[in-house]
Amino acid sequence: MIFDKLFSTRSLENPAVPLSAESAYEEIFGMQPTKSVSPDLAMKLSAVYACVYVLSSSVAQLPLHVKCKSGDKVETVKDHPAYYLLHDSPNAWQTSYKLREYAQSSVLLYGNAYIHIVRDKNGGVVSLESLEPWKVQLLKNGSRYVYAYYGDDKTMSLSPDDVLHIKSLGPSIKTGKSVIQTHAETIGLGLDARKFASGFFGGNARPAGILSVKTPLNSNAWENFKKMWQTAQEKLRSEENKTILLPAELDYKALTVSPVDTELLSMMKLNRSEIAGIFNVPAHMINDLEKATFSNISEQTIQFIRFSVMPWVVNWEQELNRKIFTDAERKAGYFVKFNLAGIMRGTAGERATFYHAAITDGWMSRNEARQLEDMNPVEGLDEMLVSVNAAKQANNKQTENTNE
Repeated sequence: MIFDKLFSTRSLENPAVPLSAESAYEEIFGMQPTKSVSPDLAMKLSAVYACVYVLSSSVAQLPLHVKCKSGDKVETVKDHPAYYLLHDSPNAWQTSYKLREYAQSSVLLYGNAYIHIVRDKNGGVVSLESLEPWKVQLLKNGSRYVYAYYGDDKTMSLSPDDVLHIKSLGPSIKTGKSVIQTHAETIGLGLDARKFASGFFGGNARPAGILSVKTPLNSNAWENFKKMWQTAQEKLRSEENKTILLPAELDYKALTVSPVDTELLSMMKLNRSEIAGIFNVPAHMINDLEKATFSNISEQTIQFIRFSVMPWVVNWEQELNRKIFTDAERKAGYFVKFNLAGIMRGTAGERATFYHAAITDGWMSRNEARQLEDMNPVEGLDEMLVSVNAAKQANNKQTENTNE
């Protein structure tokens, strides 16, 4: 029966054969597509890992400061307790970078990221503790909701005011939905293609087939033949791209299709591009440089910051501002702000052109430019400079006003 199935003349072009995505997939790969994908399994796919790493590291590397606005003046407040936690060390196990990297990867893989805000008796923030997303549940306790954390050594019931909750896009207003869960079929297709390629090349890039004997064999001859064939296979695996010789009485017929026929590589490239689109990451950011050029990479990087990183930055800032500070601190003008200057930092030539224009136009001092380049201030460079042309225009305008 198995040979009837293998050699049956079923064609997807035949109207009598039911046509569906599942049937076409099974016809090509010989298996049903993977529809259930866990975050751990998805991370084994290089495109998913690269997208999660790029977004997580991009958010984590941005400097995060506590600022205070007083009138028209905004200053960085380094003596606020939250500054050290957000900028340097939030807890005993993580740096500020690792805290945000873990939380951002959690929201991308699980749809939600949870950080416990540990406070003292006066409501001040003492530490920020990462919580594993699969150990947290949002439960309704009477008329209010609480976050239930089921840890290995403790169980906690946390107020929503004491939990930083970063959510991904989803149908619920209270919790996010995992990208892995939403696009399980697309990611599963990539995993199945990788499995198929691994199995194909694991067989030394030789298709499986049927070996037929043209003349009858007795039991002893059959056993000797099997041993000979196994020895030949082992030798073939150890010597790549060799040809096996068959006696005239033997005939070999390949059963499975080749990767060329299934266009495996093209499908894997398409799947990689689709996954990059799902995470809203430019292809060149995950080392897919097929369509990248020197001119468009710079523009794509700006688009990545604007449309991929910035939405997450705003998400983080708004959640931090409404949970970290007390009502009195918020009214006093305290807020947190990511500094995107580092990630948008251009080449030396681009920065020099920018500083020159800013200094000569008179809206940046030379010491401010030195500060952006991590250089110490120099006495006498705090004075604002104005270009000769701008100064002439200002003098002409002042003269006209005087004459009127």
